[in-house]
Amino acid sequence: MSSWDEVVSAALVGMRSRPVTTADADPVLAAHLPDDAVSDDPAVVALQMAALTAAAHGASGPTAVAAEPIPAAPDDPRPPMSDLAAAYAIQALEHSPRLASWCLDLLADSGRRPPARMLPGLLARTARNVAGRPVISTIVGPRGRWLAQHAPELRAVLDGTGALAADTADATAWTHGEPAARVAYLTALRSRDPDAARKLLEAGWGGETSTDRELLLPVLFHATSLADEAFLERALDDRRAKVRATAADILDHVDGSTHQQRLFDAAAALLTLTEERRRLQRRPVLQAAMPTDPDPALARDGISRTAPRGVGLGTHTLTQLFSRIPPRLWEQHFSMSADALVAAIDTDQRALIAGLCAATTTFADRGWATALMRHPDALPAVMALADPQAVQAEFPNLPPERQLAAMPTLPTPWPEPLANSIFRLFGAEVARPGRVTPAAAHLADLMQIGLPATDTWRETVDTVRERLPAATIVLARLSEALRIRAILLRELT
Repeated sequence: MSSWDEVVSAALVGMRSRPVTTADADPVLAAHLPDDAVSDDPAVVALQMAALTAAAHGASGPTAVAAEPIPAAPDDPRPPMSDLAAAYAIQALEHSPRLASWCLDLLADSGRRPPARMLPGLLARTARNVAGRPVISTIVGPRGRWLAQHAPELRAVLDGTGALAADTADATAWTHGEPAARVAYLTALRSRDPDAARKLLEAGWGGETSTDRELLLPVLFHATSLADEAFLERALDDRRAKVRATAADILDHVDGSTHQQRLFDAAAALLTLTEERRRLQRRPVLQAAMPTDPDPALARDGISRTAPRGVGLGTHTLTQLFSRIPPRLWEQHFSMSADALVAAIDTDQRALIAGLCAATTTFADRGWATALMRHPDALPAVMALADPQAVQAEFPNLPPERQLAAMPTLPTPWPEPLANSIFRLFGAEVARPGRVTPAAAHLADLMQIGLPATDTWRETVDTVRERLPAATIVLARLSEALRIRAILLRELT
């Protein structure tokens, strides 16, 4: 028994039963303890031994912790970014989302190595900015990947790391995880093996809660094929409305599905292509008859039979039908191009045009968007998909709402004539009400990367700022954006 054990025993059972002696004391402590013969009170010896032992334990420091040093950061062979470029890149990233996006693309294209101080901020952006992950992965390079691995508090998600996580995902996330974890597991599996993901979902479909079915089914939007059709047709009869709607939306994108064919047949029965003689010329005319008694069976395929207030049921049904069908199918059906078909639609066919515009955006059809943008009843949303060169050529002839919708798609920086046209549009938008309207604010945001980054344009912006006091702050930010872009372009290109 050690001297410390003796002290503990004496404290527990008493000095009479377990007297403490200095015989077994540590030599380092013994020099400071009284001899047993000197002290008549064993309690004094016990207390002194406890005090000295406790002091010795405290002086020895905490228990050693085993730790391994992290590996050194890898080399990055790219040429370094200048301090000036780094400073202005940081300013651009903090200035506005649009300028930040422009700056990230420029940094990635430059092939320069960012300084270490920029890496944490860049990596932190990937936590929520899904679209920016690939470009940021390029910018940060091997050292950024090293930092993301060893600094989990940054919550960085770099391009390619998600696939690695999917391969090593624990299957218990599916069987016992929270809904978000189950969705993530199924999404990862769908990316690797679409059929396996569908079979996994289908196997337990009957036992899923209605809420979980609603959360899990949208995973099948990715890598959809005819192999999914039978399961999705089953989901069209689900008791939860949102599950039925999701199944119908997915089936809209399954080429050759019976669901798609049912909708196409119903819509084609409403169309008539004829020829009219106008001004001694014959031209095709495409018209859609208004359904007076919509087929109730269409409700199973996602067509609502409850029209919004102020809209007739026939108009609502017709617009929905054409919004659910890929527009390219009409080219095949009539053996006509998108341009020819749109030109054949008269201005009284607004419900048809609205449906075709919705389908064009849903199925991201650039050819149809370019054809529809010239139709007087086209919806502004198609401008975002139209061919940028065609939009630029047609821009002066477009109504203002379509010009606003088209601007984000135009290649930047804009040519001088286009830049002047848009800048005049901004001035008119501010001058009329004497304040910065939402449309003017949107224009100013677009001009941050659309106007050429030249001294001439900065002087123009500063001059107009003096004439438009209502837009002082907005134009000051625009001028600063042009200055930042000019310096970054000079340093990185």
